[in-house]
Amino acid sequence: MLKESPFFEFLNRRDTPEFSHYLAEHQLDEDYIDWNGSLLPQDYGDAEAEYNAVRSTCACFDVSPMRKIRITGADAGAFLDVLLTRPVSHTPDLRGVYVIFCNSDGSLKDDAILYKFAHDDYLLLPSDIDHTPYFDALASDRGLTNVTFTECTAALAGLAIQGPSSARVMQSFGFAEVTKLKPYEFQQRAFAGTTCILARMGFTADLGYELWLPPEHTPTVQATLQRVRDELALDIPGYGLRALETCRIEGGFVVAGWDFATELDDLPGFERNPYEVGLGWAVDLDGPDFVGKEALATLKTASTYVIRRIRAVTQIPLEGHDLYAEIDGVETEVGSVNCASWSWGFAQMIGNASIRKQARHLEQAWATVEGTRVPVQLTRGAYIDLERRNLVPAPLA
Repeated sequence: MLKESPFFEFLNRRDTPEFSHYLAEHQLDEDYIDWNGSLLPQDYGDAEAEYNAVRSTCACFDVSPMRKIRITGADAGAFLDVLLTRPVSHTPDLRGVYVIFCNSDGSLKDDAILYKFAHDDYLLLPSDIDHTPYFDALASDRGLTNVTFTECTAALAGLAIQGPSSARVMQSFGFAEVTKLKPYEFQQRAFAGTTCILARMGFTADLGYELWLPPEHTPTVQATLQRVRDELALDIPGYGLRALETCRIEGGFVVAGWDFATELDDLPGFERNPYEVGLGWAVDLDGPDFVGKEALATLKTASTYVIRRIRAVTQIPLEGHDLYAEIDGVETEVGSVNCASWSWGFAQMIGNASIRKQARHLEQAWATVEGTRVPVQLTRGAYIDLERRNLVPAPLA
């Protein structure tokens, strides 16, 4: 049975917020998903209101179930430099980095956020996979004996605070200097009777922060958030997967399992290399001898797909559908929709699509859904690029 994540009942706005009632009345893969053994709802009562709060004021997301692997020891940095597609051992302390790692054939294995505490102490937050057996085998193969991998998902609860008012909210939490944090920086701060991690991070393509601390201190976080709601006269609702998916697609982000196959989502033909999903910038072919480097040197100019964004004036679900276009007078399959979500901000269906490289110049295509042809516009780049996301000091309104 799926577990209740630490902030579920606090964020749930249904008439019956109890976890047991929600679980009994709702359906897996329709109303919620299994996120590392915990339940992640599509929404907490109103997905549109949750999305609007992220984009207009502030909302929060329970990131507690995210997989966490602590990597420690004198060889920790050297190990990460052979695992990841770009070196991280010289990253400054108290910095986060978006990272990817590949299989030996160059296909993506996973993506993650990496926190560096010190030269011998890192925290990796991948998708849904416990990679520790693979890491042990890779370290042994490379002769790196002074490195330890500890799966510690349950050791930290997390709350993401996202939106244009998020710096103001975190300041009201008691983090007076929060506006000075740069994107991807984090601090270790005293809070709620413990030491927490305060990071300028998020997956909404907006200004935002993440707060991580031992789960036994979540009641204090909840009480503080309620106090801040009252003091600032802000609703600060929780948001679920549906609003998150829309926000991350608007930002042009890709994610394991949605935009490329993983060992948990083993879909034949859906394997992708970094260049095929717009992550070539995260590959350093001049760096150390990382896993997949030789293959990626070839794939850089020999990939099969390119990534494109889609727009469609429809609410018909498009995820997983093939895309077609007329080429030289012939109806031709040109790719497929990786993921799609309704954007309340754009009043359109938006998503990411894998397009065959020979069709990369197309600007229009269509999908056929239950006999209905749905026109689809193909574009490049993110849908939004919010200045406030990267401003330092962060704006308070």
